[in-house]
Amino acid sequence: MAKIEIIKSMLSEDEENAHGWLLLGLEHAEQGDRTAALQAFTKALTYGNEKITGKIAAELHKLQGESTFFPAEKGSEFWQPSTYGSTPAVRNQGMETSDGRETAKHAERFDSTIRYHSVGGLHPIKAAIHDTLFAPTGQLERQAEFVRQKGVLLYGPPGCGKSLLAKATAGEYGAHFLRLPATQRGEAVLDRAGSAASSLLWPAASRESTLLAFWDELDGTHCQPGVFSNYSSPQPVEKWLSQLAELGSRLLILGATNVPWEIDPAWMRESGFAHLLFVGPPDRAAREDIFRLKLKGRPAEPLDYSQLAGWTEFYSGADIEYVVELATEQVLHDVWTKGIERPIQMSDLRESIAATRPTTIEWLRTIKEQLPTINTDGDYAAVEQYLAMHRRI
Repeated sequence: MAKIEIIKSMLSEDEENAHGWLLLGLEHAEQGDRTAALQAFTKALTYGNEKITGKIAAELHKLQGESTFFPAEKGSEFWQPSTYGSTPAVRNQGMETSDGRETAKHAERFDSTIRYHSVGGLHPIKAAIHDTLFAPTGQLERQAEFVRQKGVLLYGPPGCGKSLLAKATAGEYGAHFLRLPATQRGEAVLDRAGSAASSLLWPAASRESTLLAFWDELDGTHCQPGVFSNYSSPQPVEKWLSQLAELGSRLLILGATNVPWEIDPAWMRESGFAHLLFVGPPDRAAREDIFRLKLKGRPAEPLDYSQLAGWTEFYSGADIEYVVELATEQVLHDVWTKGIERPIQMSDLRESIAATRPTTIEWLRTIKEQLPTINTDGDYAAVEQYLAMHRRI
């Protein structure tokens, strides 16, 4: 549950809690809702005592001097937001082709803060993406038949960072980012990606630009052979890739799926996904990194991150984020009921971990059952090796 909803729920039970209205105002200010923040601070003044009115007055003074957009800090030395994965994208304006259609409004250049340092762990995967997609391209590889084989498909349990990694890859290499929904058939994807590539990459000033097209949430429903068979022009994929070669191979394809066993190998070949990368549960060092990222900017006592990582084997990044949110909710509850601000403590996180379970186990058991069928060519050797190291799954 979002912090604002938690605070509102508490206020519905105790409308005269000044601390609650102050926290609500800080949350609204953080989200840029100036009107709601002013209303909440006014309520806090109405119900607050002398001890709290000084804080409220300081927040109101800041609010009056600010523009429509609020800075990252709330103004409270205590409550600060987590910055993990929250930096907004800087979107390009819609670009029009000669027939007036907007073709690139979904292309995004992400802020430089959303880069590989925003993703805990996954160092071998980051290196593999670089070697496959961004290593210097020779003249031979610029030919269409080689361009076609440069797609990378990320697979693994939900919540392990595949989508965030795609965004961070665009930010790391300064690429435009185009999300391609899996619900679109192949010909629609070619139209959209090709049009965006032409708009963004063809102008002389942009010849060195890169467009990273990300095909997210792929599953068996839309990943069957022949998805390009109804395309209006002959040999659409080959023609499209030839055009990309003329652009200097600067359109790169990245895909992600939670259900690789549903995707037909023939479809992967047809779509240009020649490389599969396993994005599994973070290892212990990565879990330490993720805890640090998730807790960054939040009020916390000195924490034993190594111990936290040791308690959370098989937890995904999303699982760890949930643990941190549960701990934060506990602190909010204590602030609410006792009126005393305190930091997040190891005990809060330990209790949150005890109340949760890793969500990756079911996925790992499912792919373990599927491996004899899908790993005949060794494409899934990475997950096979992972399972061999964790035989108790």
